[in-house]
Amino acid sequence: MFNKRKTIIIILVVLLIIITGGFFYINQSYEPLEGNDIFLNKDYVTEYDKYYLINEDSEKNSALIFYQGGKVQETAYAPLCDLISQEGYTVFLIKMPFNLAVFDIDRASLVLDQYRNNYDNWFLAGHSLGGAMLADYISKQIENEENNFKGLIFLAAYPAESSNLSKKNIAVLSITASQDEVIDQNKLKKAKKYLPFDTQFNIIKGGNHAGFGNYGPQKGDGDADITKKEQWEQTVDLIVNFIKKFE
Repeated sequence: MFNKRKTIIIILVVLLIIITGGFFYINQSYEPLEGNDIFLNKDYVTEYDKYYLINEDSEKNSALIFYQGGKVQETAYAPLCDLISQEGYTVFLIKMPFNLAVFDIDRASLVLDQYRNNYDNWFLAGHSLGGAMLADYISKQIENEENNFKGLIFLAAYPAESSNLSKKNIAVLSITASQDEVIDQNKLKKAKKYLPFDTQFNIIKGGNHAGFGNYGPQKGDGDADITKKEQWEQTVDLIVNFIKKFE
């Protein structure tokens, strides 16, 4: 009787440790660097419950939905999204539960359902885990014949086999960085077979994984040889040139 009771107590303690550890993990995220709020306090930025709307009155009638990287607060991508908006595009910076897109992969549909008729051209962009989740999202949209997006943009990201886009009617832009040591290079290489044959691949020389956002050093990442601003500007140039093909 004593041994049985002791065993139950041990099991409960182990479960408590696992639950506590999991709770601690999902509540720990990379936060934006000091001064980042300046990008969110501009008069053309509106905050909603599940997203930020940047530059609603788009000059070019095109909109982009952005998913954050895993465990990175979405506001860390405000500078990048702001630069895209300055090129005349509307950007929806999505907020995710616990800063993990895996908890609400379909959140892009929430934006699309509300603003579908406001813009002629829609695009998706995601960093790291955010890009992988968008691959899953758009793959299902296409399979269900519900796709409303012209293109998908990966920032240090790639699709899983289950999100095979190789035969899907979607344009893809892949942007990586030469000093990125977070991304799995072998998986990135293998994932190319899950992308359309005309996918555009670009490598930002001197950039790293965390350089796509405005947060501190990321564990396991390489040292960047260029500034964050330089990486953002090069990224935006590639994104804008990609979008222009559909205007």
